[in-house]
Amino acid sequence: MRWFSQGLRWSTLLIICLVAVLLFAQPAFAQASSVAEPDQSAAISKIVEISKQSQPPKLRGQHPKGHGTVWAEFTVAPDLSQNLRVGVFQEPGKTYPAWIRFSNARDTDDTKPGLQGMAIKLMDVAGDKVLESEKTAQTQDFVMVNHPVFFIRNASDFAEFFTALATGKQSEFFKTHQQEAKITQSLQTKQTQNPLAAQYWSTTPYQFGETAIKFAVRPTSQIGDEMGNTPDYLRAAMANSLMAQDATFDFLIQQQNDAAKTPIEDPTVEWHESDAPLQKVATIRIPRQIFDTPEQNAFGEALSFTPWHSLPEHQPLGSINRARKAIYQATSEQRHREMEIAVAEPTPDTFTPRLLNP
Repeated sequence: MRWFSQGLRWSTLLIICLVAVLLFAQPAFAQASSVAEPDQSAAISKIVEISKQSQPPKLRGQHPKGHGTVWAEFTVAPDLSQNLRVGVFQEPGKTYPAWIRFSNARDTDDTKPGLQGMAIKLMDVAGDKVLESEKTAQTQDFVMVNHPVFFIRNASDFAEFFTALATGKQSEFFKTHQQEAKITQSLQTKQTQNPLAAQYWSTTPYQFGETAIKFAVRPTSQIGDEMGNTPDYLRAAMANSLMAQDATFDFLIQQQNDAAKTPIEDPTVEWHESDAPLQKVATIRIPRQIFDTPEQNAFGEALSFTPWHSLPEHQPLGSINRARKAIYQATSEQRHREMEIAVAEPTPDTFTPRLLNP
């Protein structure tokens, strides 16, 4: 475990931030195999308590450094098969306006390896949502990172890890959790050239009508991927790319068809494409625009993203997602109080983006 001890000096904040973004009553259905753990409520309460203590004032509890929040269009595939017409995908060809936030799990230097995030907020989404406090909101969020798996199996192990982190005993935790240690090491070595050229995964499972899925976003446009050497080069790379061209992505899902190979309650297990093929269900287009302005940056920082901004048809599954719900509600409310900003979901008219001519 020498490699892990050597990395602790710079990685502790990274781990605190990345676990919070990946964290964030669900009905049973055919192969879900989603069973609540014993003492899960106590584990989640402990995670929330430590997370609130660890969150720097006015920083997000999840991915505190934003590269930019951009305007986008999310279009359901026009030829979508009948069995995939669920929730926001019910109407083939329908386009939703959206905001997308790209972010870094670290809050400082982009040249340091680490996890990157992509959070999508669709607007004009009709229907009651699963959060009681935001039941009438007209949004649907999809939250992803540029790695296919989470590094903790369940809420109980996550509470144990958070306790170890708070007491400086991370190495002891990873000595008895070898698989988690390997995943964490891989997260700490990821380097990104341009957020618009990366692939992103949900890592945790979600409901999709009568089945369970994981989702992913894959870039389809030719975006420059030259490595930068400045602390904010990822923001600059995005800005330069979107001055020159649109950025496009495919939005893909994997359907669960084998509870052993594609489990709900263990997000450290990758759903391999050989077991659960990726299927395109939508296209994302980020048009040419100028997003790096004080006004738009402030607007983006005021937005809250969580998988629990969701229709029941797409609600999160598994104990990690149940913990994620509690952490989101606690840290988001705290951050907005400190920023003196009301928590409110946007509409397409809330903020006007600076789009460039085609």
